[in-house]
Amino acid sequence: MTPHPCCRPVAGAIICILLVLAITSAGCTSAGPAAPAPSAFDTDLAKITAQPAYAHAGWGLIVVDPATGKTLYGKNADQMFVPASSTKLFSSAAVLEALGPGYRFRTPVYAAGTADSSGNLNGNLVLVARGDPEMGGRTLPDGTVEFTNFDHSESDAILTTTDPLSGLNDLARQVKAAGITKVSDVVIDDTLFAPVQLENSPLISPIVINDNLVDVSITPGAAGAAPALAMRPQTAAYRLENRATTGPAESAPTIILAEDPAGTIVVTGSIPAGAGTANQSAPVKAPSAFARTLFIEALGRQGVSVTAPGTGGNPKALIPAAAAYAGAQKVAELTSPPLSEDVKLTLKVSQNLHANHYIMLLALADNRTGFYDGMDKEGRVLKGIGLDTTGVMFGDGAGGDRVDHVTPQAAAQLLTLASARPYGDAFVKAQPILGVDGTTVNHCRTGNPACGKVYAKTGTFVIPDYMNGQMVMPSKALAGYVDAKSGRRLVFAVYVNNVPLSDTVTMDTVGTDLGSVAGLIYQYY
Repeated sequence: MTPHPCCRPVAGAIICILLVLAITSAGCTSAGPAAPAPSAFDTDLAKITAQPAYAHAGWGLIVVDPATGKTLYGKNADQMFVPASSTKLFSSAAVLEALGPGYRFRTPVYAAGTADSSGNLNGNLVLVARGDPEMGGRTLPDGTVEFTNFDHSESDAILTTTDPLSGLNDLARQVKAAGITKVSDVVIDDTLFAPVQLENSPLISPIVINDNLVDVSITPGAAGAAPALAMRPQTAAYRLENRATTGPAESAPTIILAEDPAGTIVVTGSIPAGAGTANQSAPVKAPSAFARTLFIEALGRQGVSVTAPGTGGNPKALIPAAAAYAGAQKVAELTSPPLSEDVKLTLKVSQNLHANHYIMLLALADNRTGFYDGMDKEGRVLKGIGLDTTGVMFGDGAGGDRVDHVTPQAAAQLLTLASARPYGDAFVKAQPILGVDGTTVNHCRTGNPACGKVYAKTGTFVIPDYMNGQMVMPSKALAGYVDAKSGRRLVFAVYVNNVPLSDTVTMDTVGTDLGSVAGLIYQYY
């Protein structure tokens, strides 16, 4: 047996000095310093984190005063957590840093050929995709971008009031104003980069119309009858096949959308009678062909006819060489709102496509076209503003890659650094406001004093636990800024990982608990 360091061998035996006073005066004791008494913050925090729902969960939390850089509170702040969609904070900051908050996409249309005096173009119109993720489909009259608290990229969507075809309609009006009335064909130049399909992300492509989604609105009829369907945008590129039914009132909705065969969206399942209209979306698998048909239809509404069929694939063989544009006539151009508006959309509603689109924009900023070139660029950009990237591991820009991990400390550092950059004010305002808008709209419990005073990005990741027949949340996150009762604007990041879900423990109840943690930060710091 190894003797205690305060015991010494005497005559072959171990004789221990047991006098406490003697041990203490010698500076040798086995007792550590007394733990500090828990603060009121700790006590109230434990009322949240020690609930039975979190018996096997891991928590990480940090509170920082960005004015001084001082950490005011930390719990497992240097340990890695699954960040889920709070990953978007990093990709959004990187693209703002690389391109600037005022960057605007400019999407031109060229006339490849010559037009006669009557406006007949002996050639084709070429829409050159420049990576605009909105293409005017969310732009409001004041130039800002519209979002709803439940985006159409998620379930239970609320559709925007804007027309997703506004940008294409604008381009078509310009083509007509340029004197063109008839063209041979239309082609989308999508050579900016090759489409990228990640494991847990929509297809990333150079051309994006309506977030490359077809929205289907399902309105129930009488029980047993087929529901009414409506498609947005209305286009010949797709047809709807209605195999759905209206179920009894109060029954569970089971509507499913699937594309089978190509160009046909099949709607199955049931929707409860009296439930009101539900919106779901189906992903577009061929964005360039989709955009081509939509543009041809927009041209037709302006009286510009196209000889070639309006549906079918994008005729890539008609794409001119890049050098040919120098001598071609530009007949239309769409200019986007500033990039900061798209970042606001991405962070408010947690738009996965746009966040991963930023990675491609970062690659293009380095004259590269690979997704992982963009990830490399993100790392270099964030290091350039002072981020210690040893506290982060990312495989994408949206938070869906299995490698994605972050420490609360790294998240707080990113938030602190970003708030001090020229785009800092826009970055803070782009976050969901607790209890007011975006993904935190339902996460402010009655009586929480921080409602309306927290600007923070959520993160939610849910997967099935097949063995136990339940869903599990590997991550719920909230990271951002709080205008505290003390008058200080503080930075915070809170993560809880590995929470089993049930009828009473849901994504929203856990999100509300994280909102309550933000409320404690508001109150005590």
